[in-house]
Amino acid sequence: MSTHCPGLRPLSLVLSLVAAACGTSTASIGIDDPSPDTVGTAELTSSTNSTCAPSTVRATYALGGSILAPWGVMQGYVLVKDESIVGLVATRDAVPCGAAIIDTDGVIAPGLIDLHNHVAYNFLGPWTAPRPYGNRNQWQNDPAYAAAVKAPYNAVKNAGHLCQAQKYGELRALMSGTTTIQGSIGYACQNGWVRNVESYVFCQDKIRQNVLPVTGLTAADATKLIQQFDAGTTKAYLIHLAEGVDDASRAEFDHLKSLGLLRKEVVGIHSTALTPAQLTEMGQAQMKIVWSPQSNLALYGATTNVPAALAAGVKVALAPDWTVSGTNSLLAELKVADRINRQQWGGLLTDAQLLEMATTVPAEIAGLSEKIGRILPGHAADLVVVKRNGKEPRRALIEAEQTDVLLTVVGGQAMYGDVTMLGTLGVSGFDGVNVCGQDRGVLVRDATVANGGAETLADVVTTLTNDGAPLWPLSGTCPAPVMQAPAPTP
Repeated sequence: MSTHCPGLRPLSLVLSLVAAACGTSTASIGIDDPSPDTVGTAELTSSTNSTCAPSTVRATYALGGSILAPWGVMQGYVLVKDESIVGLVATRDAVPCGAAIIDTDGVIAPGLIDLHNHVAYNFLGPWTAPRPYGNRNQWQNDPAYAAAVKAPYNAVKNAGHLCQAQKYGELRALMSGTTTIQGSIGYACQNGWVRNVESYVFCQDKIRQNVLPVTGLTAADATKLIQQFDAGTTKAYLIHLAEGVDDASRAEFDHLKSLGLLRKEVVGIHSTALTPAQLTEMGQAQMKIVWSPQSNLALYGATTNVPAALAAGVKVALAPDWTVSGTNSLLAELKVADRINRQQWGGLLTDAQLLEMATTVPAEIAGLSEKIGRILPGHAADLVVVKRNGKEPRRALIEAEQTDVLLTVVGGQAMYGDVTMLGTLGVSGFDGVNVCGQDRGVLVRDATVANGGAETLADVVTTLTNDGAPLWPLSGTCPAPVMQAPAPTP
């Protein structure tokens, strides 16, 4: 999403202020923190004027439910004003007067942060590779890939409609709770719906990415990068590293090392082929990894040695890669990671750690941890709300399907969700979309975009369809309906 200093663009929609129950003049606006963590009560409540009267701490709206706070699960309300979270309160009575209140009965989590995607390809559905490959050069040069993936992509590109393709891809992410993404090209004809980390975010532009082979980096390239690292103008350099399972993939690490680029700023996307010894070197250099297990398995039959990476002190974020060989979204990728963790790693990762790979860890890797990735006062109001479905809150988010997403909020603006909730927040002008039988609304039109801002979702679909694109539904593959057992015969 395009930004202005000091944060996102102002809310373009006026939120209806619904009269709410108010506390007494001494009601606390503090945060319930049951643990003695370094993120303590005093630090948190100081930013929300914890002992003020309800009229002092102002909020536009409040979302109630099971909050995934930094210290654990909190039952209460997240207070939002303009673009930011302004407080967390335990009871409805503590919500400031005049704020719209939605009791979601769901799980309120930080918006998901996807640090590796190819968004403009995400109008395409899954491609079944004809065989496992040793490295990415092999499938990129396979005629089967050219016919199934590059041909429809090039048809859209040659028609001049990559803007629509990217819009479709960003909407897909938004509808699954992603609020920040990497790999979305900054076309002038679109303003963006989720935050794009390579663009100007929170008044800074300090993230670089390179999709070309590591072996193409020269000594001159490395010198320029190191200068940027040392000057602090580049805080994260995301590069496809050792994507594959063969010696050629592993040799990319050695090339990076020869250039002096084993640096804390370097983020190895995939890193599938790396040995424990190489992962140890990554940890010593404070490098990071972005892990895309579904795509790894689909293309190479194996995935990154995450247990060894974590043991070496490497921070690991989770990402879906793209719809072609990955999953529909980061929300879907969580289920792949969860399955691998349980079936292959003996439950090494806790539910909290899995969710951190989709929220706090990518925020840290991107250098944005003071703004996104956690639900705290002063952070941007980037949120996702999912149905709890009777489960422990963290487990509910990991197992949530797209139909379970009730609300996605970016910078305080409800961008997607249950139409009743959108209506309560006064959101209008959204396009209706059916998600596996669930009625949802999504903001597609944007008056701030001069070229294409008036496009509806139907317009985007028509444009891509007319290019011959085999559109993959925004909802991906709907889960099979639960069959009810027949009633016993009397």
